[in-house]
Amino acid sequence: MVSLEVMDKIAPGGVYLCQVNENVSCGACCGLYNITDLSREKLHRMLSERSAAFLKIAREIDAIIEFGENTLAAENETRPYPEFYHCPYIGFIGNNGKRVGCLLHPAAEGNNSVDYRGLSYYGSMTCNIYFCPSYTVLSDNFKRVIRTASQDWYSYGLIITENALINAFLSETEKIIQRKPDEKDVRDNPDFADIIRDFIGLKPSWPFRPVSDTPANYFFNDKLYDKKDADYTKIRSASFTSLYNTIFKELGSSFQADKDIRKAENMIEFLLKRLKKYNKETIV
Repeated sequence: MVSLEVMDKIAPGGVYLCQVNENVSCGACCGLYNITDLSREKLHRMLSERSAAFLKIAREIDAIIEFGENTLAAENETRPYPEFYHCPYIGFIGNNGKRVGCLLHPAAEGNNSVDYRGLSYYGSMTCNIYFCPSYTVLSDNFKRVIRTASQDWYSYGLIITENALINAFLSETEKIIQRKPDEKDVRDNPDFADIIRDFIGLKPSWPFRPVSDTPANYFFNDKLYDKKDADYTKIRSASFTSLYNTIFKELGSSFQADKDIRKAENMIEFLLKRLKKYNKETIV
């Protein structure tokens, strides 16, 4: 892999987010998470099977196109976001096959440095020039905090496109530690790193997300799937709004009882209290 330092210099916004290391990468723009069952186990199994099958096919145009068509037909998915294309050529890549990426990329195993991305739905040009909004919407230090704290492709890809969620939580972090958090905090202090990782872990595990909803994020600007504010009116007064409303909205929340609201607030406050402890221990 090309070093992050090199990629940062050419990435929009100055922080490269796509292929971070051998364990951390993002395939969200390829529609990776646009599937019905978004469990880690299901997604890992699907990508493993795809990757193994793709290794066995001839690197010929007809064979590659047929692989894509057969893969989508066999998976027979009802997409949570029908307008968001799910690419059948995303799989596991890298030296250890532990990160997601494009099976058509010239660096992928078996391709012998040939770029087959022109055979994909959007073509090689889109693959080369598209960067998700996080590149330019998130501040450099916020991007670096999430990038450095992340440990695997699954949770990283789910969180890194969540601009409003990241901004809301790390802005609170900034207030508590009385300065901008950065990647040095993650690298030098295990407690801080654990707090950020627990925040990242809220995305796939949030208990107040309606069963019918998906933890995937539709991050395009066409407003087709805008997120809704949590509705408190059936539980509390019409004027009530939680201090953590933005976080609740971006996580996708539906509260059925007052105890649900209290529990959700306690989950966020627990992370913030740990930050206060970190602040006392590290700020002189």
